[in-house]
Amino acid sequence: MTDSDPSKNLFSPEGGITHELVLPCLLFMALGGMTWAVRGCSGYGGEAGCAFAGIAWATAWYYLARSGRRDQTRRYSLGWIVPLMTLGVAVSGFRGWMQWPSWHRGQLFTNYSTNSFVPINPAYGMLWLFIAGVPWAGLGAVGLAWCGSERPLSWKDWIIRLVFGFGAGWLGVFLFDKYPAVFLPLYDQVNYKDLVANPSLRRIINDNWNATLHICIYSGFLLYEIVRKDWRNVRLILIVGFVNGIGWALLRNWYWAANLWPEGRFNWWRCWESSGGISIGFAYGLAYYFCNRPLSDADMKKWVRHRAAYPNAERLAVYFGLVFFLAYAIKNGMKGWANIYIGNEDYWDNIFFYAMGIPAILLFCWLVYRNRRNPLPTDYEGDTVPHYGALMWTTLIILNVLAQLITGKHSNWPEVAFAIYYLLLFAITAVIIYYYGVVKKLTSRTP
Repeated sequence: MTDSDPSKNLFSPEGGITHELVLPCLLFMALGGMTWAVRGCSGYGGEAGCAFAGIAWATAWYYLARSGRRDQTRRYSLGWIVPLMTLGVAVSGFRGWMQWPSWHRGQLFTNYSTNSFVPINPAYGMLWLFIAGVPWAGLGAVGLAWCGSERPLSWKDWIIRLVFGFGAGWLGVFLFDKYPAVFLPLYDQVNYKDLVANPSLRRIINDNWNATLHICIYSGFLLYEIVRKDWRNVRLILIVGFVNGIGWALLRNWYWAANLWPEGRFNWWRCWESSGGISIGFAYGLAYYFCNRPLSDADMKKWVRHRAAYPNAERLAVYFGLVFFLAYAIKNGMKGWANIYIGNEDYWDNIFFYAMGIPAILLFCWLVYRNRRNPLPTDYEGDTVPHYGALMWTTLIILNVLAQLITGKHSNWPEVAFAIYYLLLFAITAVIIYYYGVVKKLTSRTP
């Protein structure tokens, strides 16, 4: 059944709007609500927290998209999705956002420790959260798009693609350094050069510089797809980036809650983190519906013709993404747990680095060895990862256990509230994953 099938029922188990849009959106949003809130907790933060969220979305996307056969019916269904989409989201974590939310309140801090600030138009806060939000989700979509290019790329094409992306990033930071007044608000009113008197401006410079770099890299990769006229890749990258950019610009307004309940002592910042993850999840859910519907017979034949090679590499890509990113998530989660309940975070960081890193390397080496001993033929038509359903459940459970471990101490009632919230989100995701597992089993038996 394809997206052009006139006989398709609107709410059919497979192909209808509930199956293709509502449940994927709900799944990605629930995953984002939990993982992005964890992103800023003890043990995580930065690229480590983004990788935690990225592996959840990538694993779920691949789970929904795969058909169990090499002749996949959806364009973005390759196993390469697991490492590339996760990596794209993780890279987005190499920048901060702490300076822009205060701009929503009309405050540009020059020295936060002394509560020194100058008035600023709140529109600047929305603008820069949009600029940050676009690539924060969009770079993961770039990695996703690489797994479904309409026409195969030669090594020369790949070089050109990379030059477009990183060349645009270089151009962006070149312009930033040459014309800082364009990128730094109130440049003529505050002294960005005196970072001793105005130490908070250093973070504004760093955050704006990094946000400029990332949105230019995102735009460069998008431009390459436009030049190549791969319109579905263009649509995918645009939807994820711009939907989340708008979501972030609108959602970073949780200061109203602190004003409404001044005695509340609740972690409103984590509420923002969670809503930011829900925004990213919604963007990916829309992209799944508008860009990854089942292909028509003609499109599927064209797609299968150039994607059928290298099943062994695709299988190892799935294993690589799961083994190393889950090991990384566990290492950081255990470090965060130790930091909360024991202390001395740096010490435990080293301990868990070796405790998780060495087994991960050995496990992947064993998987490579097993794959070489029993390789799949190039024309293999079956499922490259037949046990992926179990891997999906394993990933979901591991991430949720880690979320509970670093949410504490439970003597603090706001932490208990988030622990319960994560359990509710886990229940939502578990039901949806179970539903798709049942549907996949039923459809696989259909002659």
